[in-house]
Amino acid sequence: MTISSTIGWIVSTLGSAFWIFGYFITGHPPLIAWQTYTPAWIAEFLPNIESEIGMVFCIGGMVAMYWPARSRK
Repeated sequence: MTISSTIGWIVSTLGSAFWIFGYFITGHPPLIAWQTYTPAWIAEFLPNIESEIGMVFCIGGMVAMYWPARSRK
């Protein structure tokens, strides 16, 4: 496992925890008006800014996990 993959797993895990925290609390209003632009299930999935930030961390962690490693010569 590469260093970037390990960092990706850590960031993704922290993002999941932050998303769960944001999903179950009444936090600040979301940055994006999800009800206007997306189906209702997405608006329920991201109810506040805390859950949006957690989702961004999850996606960022996945990018780091699957980023191609440098080839060693």
